[in-house]
Amino acid sequence: MKRVAALLALLACLFVSTDAEEKLPKPAREFRGMWIATVANLDFPSKKGLPAEQQKTELVALLDLAVELKMNAVVFQVRSMGDAVYLSETEPSSPFVTGVTGKALEFDPLKFLIDEAHARGILVHAWFNPYRATHASIKDELPATHVSKRHSDWLRPYSTYNMLDPGLPEVRSYLSDVVSDVVRRYDVDGVHFDDYFYPYLDANQTDFPDSATFDAYKNGGGKLAKADWRRKNVDDLIQLVSAEIKKTKPHVMFGISPFGIWKPDDISIKGTSAYDTLYADSRKWLQEGWVDYMTPQLYWSTTKAGQEFAILLKWWNNENKKKRHLWVGVAPYKVGDEKYPDYSLKEMETQVGMTRTLLNDNAGTIHFRALSLASNKHGLRDHMREKVYRGNSLIPLTPWIKTPAPPAPELNLTKQSNGDILAAWKPGSAGNSFRWILYWNDGQGWKQNILPPQMTQANLPANMSIQKIAVVATDRLGNLSEPTIKEVKK
Repeated sequence: MKRVAALLALLACLFVSTDAEEKLPKPAREFRGMWIATVANLDFPSKKGLPAEQQKTELVALLDLAVELKMNAVVFQVRSMGDAVYLSETEPSSPFVTGVTGKALEFDPLKFLIDEAHARGILVHAWFNPYRATHASIKDELPATHVSKRHSDWLRPYSTYNMLDPGLPEVRSYLSDVVSDVVRRYDVDGVHFDDYFYPYLDANQTDFPDSATFDAYKNGGGKLAKADWRRKNVDDLIQLVSAEIKKTKPHVMFGISPFGIWKPDDISIKGTSAYDTLYADSRKWLQEGWVDYMTPQLYWSTTKAGQEFAILLKWWNNENKKKRHLWVGVAPYKVGDEKYPDYSLKEMETQVGMTRTLLNDNAGTIHFRALSLASNKHGLRDHMREKVYRGNSLIPLTPWIKTPAPPAPELNLTKQSNGDILAAWKPGSAGNSFRWILYWNDGQGWKQNILPPQMTQANLPANMSIQKIAVVATDRLGNLSEPTIKEVKK
């Protein structure tokens, strides 16, 4: 017994705790996301009405793609036209999932995606298209639960679809409730709106048919001109949704991906004015701090005359007075398309590089869209994996969202018979740990690796000559715990 006790004491002496204040290198930070579009079955599911197990397999494949490309987020479209890619008592199921609007879901795609994504260390932002209600491409009879049936007086026909009238306060309240319902019931990390506000112009239809709503506003004492009134309607929705998200779950981010040109005459750029056409004053939303991140869709190349990527990127950064996140929307779907000869593998690498140079540890890009990356057209998938995203990354810090840091993890080291060291760790207490950073020092400085949540041990070979090992916990906002450091004695 004395010999066993002595041996245990010797093993314990091999690993001793060290000062937690020791300086560890900072982890890499960059938001890396991809859109997963459900509208028209662009990314998921591949066809309408597929069996649940096949749909689950497709979602897992998309998440495995994100892991392969070392991305840390997906932006999943949960509402494209008054429908739901989740279990909802308010809106009917999406026809792109079930095959027929309102048909019972065989499983909950959003819940499944969240569980599978979080297990891989991937964040999930729920993507809503607020105003579009119906589209001519959907031929089936809509159920009585659809917003177009319950509130037909809210509809305004335009082009090939019906829109909810942004000028109606009850529409804004309804949309805010739809978003809040998802935030309350699902463990999402963010809410995301795209670029569809008032509609893009249709050459066959001169103006959006909201004259009656505007007349009612004027008759009620409203003083704004019609264009300013329209912008205020959208402003009011953005402000309301932002406030309700933070009231429901303060840690959930709100982001918008507007059309990339706010106002062409303001920046000597050619193209559509989102301010004057979509009535989307996205610069105001950024400067008021109503969003946590802005993702302008900069779907133009670095050589595109009149719409140059670098000029637009710098403009958005200069307008970001409150230093919210600027995570740029980029267009891998254009790579290899003969209509876009200026888009190449190098172009995508250059654009990501420009965001890193300008924004440093606050950089980020979201890629449109998932299957464009998955297809490996012209070797894009391989290039992104081998040249662009070669190491894991945490998302940039969000100091205006106050959450407690995760607790320092518990770390145990075991010397193996062959001299290897098995490092095993777990959360220090019931807390908000999400990913891990494993550090090791071989006498030549600290090395690191960012690991997924389920990876809680690592074998460090004897030939690495490890002198110290450390583990840090991170939460979903990228906040760090204090490190747990142990020294390996010879």
